[in-house]
Amino acid sequence: MKYRVQELEISAEDPFKNDALAREPLVKFLSGLIGRFEGPFVLALDSPWGTGKTTLVRMLQAHLVQQGFQCVYFNAWQVDYVTDPLVALVSAIDEIKLLDGAAESAFRNHLKMARKITTAVAKRGAIAVAKAATLGSLDLERDMEAVAAEISGGLASDAVDAFQKEKKSLEKFRQEVGEAVKQLKAAGKKETLVFFIDELDRCRPTFAIEMLERIKHLFDVPNIVFVLSIDKAQLEASTAAVYGERINAPEYLRRFIDLEYGIPVVQTKKFTEALFARYELDSVFAGRTGSETRYDRENLVEAFTALADIFELSLRARERCITRIAVVMDQTQNNHYLDSVIVAFLVVLRLKNMELFSSLCRGTASSEDAMTFLATRPGGAEFVANRYGLMIEAYLLLGDANTERRRGCYQALDAIAKNVNSPDQIKRSRAGDLIGMFRGIESGGRSFRLKPVAEKIDLAAAVKD
Repeated sequence: MKYRVQELEISAEDPFKNDALAREPLVKFLSGLIGRFEGPFVLALDSPWGTGKTTLVRMLQAHLVQQGFQCVYFNAWQVDYVTDPLVALVSAIDEIKLLDGAAESAFRNHLKMARKITTAVAKRGAIAVAKAATLGSLDLERDMEAVAAEISGGLASDAVDAFQKEKKSLEKFRQEVGEAVKQLKAAGKKETLVFFIDELDRCRPTFAIEMLERIKHLFDVPNIVFVLSIDKAQLEASTAAVYGERINAPEYLRRFIDLEYGIPVVQTKKFTEALFARYELDSVFAGRTGSETRYDRENLVEAFTALADIFELSLRARERCITRIAVVMDQTQNNHYLDSVIVAFLVVLRLKNMELFSSLCRGTASSEDAMTFLATRPGGAEFVANRYGLMIEAYLLLGDANTERRRGCYQALDAIAKNVNSPDQIKRSRAGDLIGMFRGIESGGRSFRLKPVAEKIDLAAAVKD
């Protein structure tokens, strides 16, 4: 058993070898789409944080490389400490190595000039930022003119000339980058450079917006396609943080993005099965003995997947939950009850509603409180009415720390189940099913209590995953 899994490895020879989410058709579709773009072009892949975008773009990158494309992968979040994103972008391109000697030499020569311009632009930006940060401590009457002159590159009267020089420098930058990219075809590769930018939505707001502006204004050259991996809602929030709440953030971002593609929702049960394999839980289930353990795995997969869907857990959050379930399993002897359905419910509940989780364990909240909360979620009412919802309610009733309430609930359910003249036969049937569940859970003289299970989950939550 593992308690932490490494980032999924993407094989250069077989990008889909570990494709747990069945995304091969999507990757091939996007690959074909990118192959038809005539850069400059910006494609945004939109999906909330923690839904597997990084794995998707890594597969897409590997597949494009197989097709003969030169790709650059760039994690924006790892470099958002840089003052100017242009430096990081050019640095990423500088890592390209062409196998053809002549093409490599020409590529380096053109990039050398682009690097010089990048350095000049970055220095001017640093001066402006430094001066803006220190204006409050300056003697404005004496120093403002000197500051303005330094930022503009000379005397105030030369500001227009400085602007014209900078404009020409940036035109030269685009020209040199374009010429460098042309060497890809000379080196036997596709003529389009595909530049992946991941985790942009996690960057500090000013860096994220400046990155988009640099792409739009300085990399608007033929045969470059940018693929942005984003959570658009978060990027819109970054835009509002920079320019104020009154800005039309979606419309503003359209200036920078040519095409948006929403990544489809994954097959969540398949993802649960994949997590079981990656955490090596199947070997643990195989070692469990006794007739009471034979349905543990099936129940855990089905119940956890349904609950994770109801509470709209991201893929990262699901991974965190499976880590905790793995720790609970490690604390449970192979011949003891795992109570997998209630474990799945409590692990998810602790993540989404810590207050209700704690109240259930103390006995200050009832099973009715928990089932009502669950039923209010999208799809929750259907879950509460099915077999797994019934099992969770039965466990919560039996495990109630309030013994008087527990006894009273059992007596009330027994009376409803025995009332053959009840006008509500659905309620009577459910009461009978719950009592049957009670007997099944407490078979062989076993007495289920919620607190020991919750304590295991609390211990599991302390593991850094």
